[in-house]
Amino acid sequence: MFSVWSVSNLPEWAPVDSSMLNEPKSRYSVSYTVYVDVSAKLEQWSKASAVAVSNGATIVCFVPARVKQRLRQALLNRYDAKTVKYRAFAILVYAAIKDELLQIKQVVLDQDYTGNEAEVTVRNVLLSLLRKQNPNIPASFVRFQRVRGSNADRLARDVYMGKLSPTRVIGFSELESILVK
Repeated sequence: MFSVWSVSNLPEWAPVDSSMLNEPKSRYSVSYTVYVDVSAKLEQWSKASAVAVSNGATIVCFVPARVKQRLRQALLNRYDAKTVKYRAFAILVYAAIKDELLQIKQVVLDQDYTGNEAEVTVRNVLLSLLRKQNPNIPASFVRFQRVRGSNADRLARDVYMGKLSPTRVIGFSELESILVK
C-alpha cells in the first residue's frame, strides 16, 4: 500500500482535503486515479530523478544517476536513440505503479514530453508493460495532462532536492527485470 504523506504533515489517519492536494479526493476508494510526475528531465542522465505517484496517498521512487545511465545504455542497445528518453520514462512509471496496479483505474502522466511521437511511445511502452500484468487494460488507462502544482509535482521536486526521503530507491536490477518481460 502507498505510504501516506500529507501536505501539512497530518497523521496518516487524518482525512486529506482534496483542495490541498489539487487532486480529486480518492484516498479511501477501492479504485483511483493516480497522478505521476518526474523531477527534472530524464535525459539529464548524469542527474538522479524522483518519480512521484499520488492519489492523495503517495509514493516517491528515487532513481540514482548511475541507474538511469545503465537503463539508457540497455535501451540504446535495443532501440533508436530518439525514443530512449520516452521508453525510460515509461519504464520508470511502470516500476513506480506496478505493485498498486489492481487499485488504479487511470494513470495521469505529466506532459513533460509533448508531441505525437513522445506521447505515442510512452503510452505504447507503458501499456505493453501494464498489459503483461493485466491484459484487459484499455488505451484510455493512460492519459497526459499538466500536473504542475499537484501533490505528485511537489513531492517529486522535494525528494529530488533532498527535502524529503523517498519511499524507495529503484535499482538497476529491478529495471533489468522489467526489460526482460
